Amino acid sequence: MAKSGRHLKSYGLRLTACGVAALFFPTAASATKLDLSSEVELKASNYQHMVYGAQRYTQPLYSENATLGFIIKDIRLEKTQDSKMDVGVVLKSAGVGASSNTVNAPQFQEGINRLPSTDGTPFVKEAYVRIYHFLHPKITATIGRQTFTLGQGITLSDDGLGMPGARLEAKELLNRRIKAEAFFFRPFKDFKYYKVYGGSIYYPSSEGLWHIYHFLENESDPGSGLSYSTSKKTKKFTGLRYSMNYSTLDFDGEFILQRGQAIKAGAAGGTINYAADAFLMKASWTQDVGFIGPSRARLAYGRASGNSSVPAGTDKAFFPSFGRKYEGIERSGFGAIAGATLYDMIKTSSTLNGLPDGVSGLNVVNLGIDLPYKKLIFSADFYRFTASQNSSGGSLQIAREWDLKIVYKMGEDLQLNAIYSVFSPMSLYSPTTPVKLVATALSARF
Repeated sequence: MAKSGRHLKSYGLRLTACGVAALFFPTAASATKLDLSSEVELKASNYQHMVYGAQRYTQPLYSENATLGFIIKDIRLEKTQDSKMDVGVVLKSAGVGASSNTVNAPQFQEGINRLPSTDGTPFVKEAYVRIYHFLHPKITATIGRQTFTLGQGITLSDDGLGMPGARLEAKELLNRRIKAEAFFFRPFKDFKYYKVYGGSIYYPSSEGLWHIYHFLENESDPGSGLSYSTSKKTKKFTGLRYSMNYSTLDFDGEFILQRGQAIKAGAAGGTINYAADAFLMKASWTQDVGFIGPSRARLAYGRASGNSSVPAGTDKAFFPSFGRKYEGIERSGFGAIAGATLYDMIKTSSTLNGLPDGVSGLNVVNLGIDLPYKKLIFSADFYRFTASQNSSGGSLQIAREWDLKIVYKMGEDLQLNAIYSVFSPMSLYSPTTPVKLVATALSARF
């Protein structure tokens, strides 16, 4: 009966799609399909004793994140031979609340400010046209606001908000194994527009997938580095990624170089050259453990370069502007509390990277395990965070974090999560009172 219900629902959606298409695309109505998708996450969290300089903040937090997407597929383009297009619109809404109806903690202000609204008002996350066989049978073009993640998202991601621009994908090149893409995006951040453009090549080997990319991030308006102001800057990122899935072993490694130049603001002016790098390696191993079932062990290690002194002519701190960092207003990364990337983390100070002044670059170690029991999955993760450089010559020890998580799957499309985390500041901070997080989340999708 469940399968029959799904077929009836899908059939009904396709009838609706044909009806809409008959109005706007009468010659192609029989070929079009409608994909309808939705996701809802309801989360209640309580953060205690969060670090911010010499202050500590406790913040109860309730958040709602929802998306609703409509994609009309396979619309025939009558005047173009064998060409079709998809038209997609995805709406997103975010709502936040607290015991005082206000989120006061500074740790969440950046996450709130990046969203068009946090009162539940829907905004456009995606609005695009995808054209198949665009100018050439092997090329697909996607134009408009779209989701995009480059590699593991270390350097470039739409971060859940969509990114306006254009992307060209070419498949089956040369020996029919190589895929290439070119992209140009015009993201808006901190009340100004950026230009992001570049390309990628994908090559599947006998055991895994090689991915090499290069792109430029151009900011022509006044901005800032970790310890200086700029009138304009251009960062160039070149990355190499290798991923594989071999039996019970998964591996994903990525190495990135950051180059480019910035013009310092002010009467003195001058230039700053970027010379930074970062890498991240992740591996997991699945093993059947007796009566428990298939369990998984995880390991990750990443590092980004930093500055040993205040930058004069060279900035060695790895710091992209559009890496993956957020889920709603909360951090998304290493650690449920820290939400760390390889270059920043949840705010513990007012600096650009959230670390104490003069500290840059992160070293991240993660050890984790997933243990299933009936409909439950028990997860435990340990994280250790150290800095790459401290220009004041002080400590590099940032924090340790333990995360315990229980996932209860009530179906393929519905699950309940419970999280308990302890973030223990180390010698970079005083006092070293632990930060604690207790959270529950209900996630549903269709």
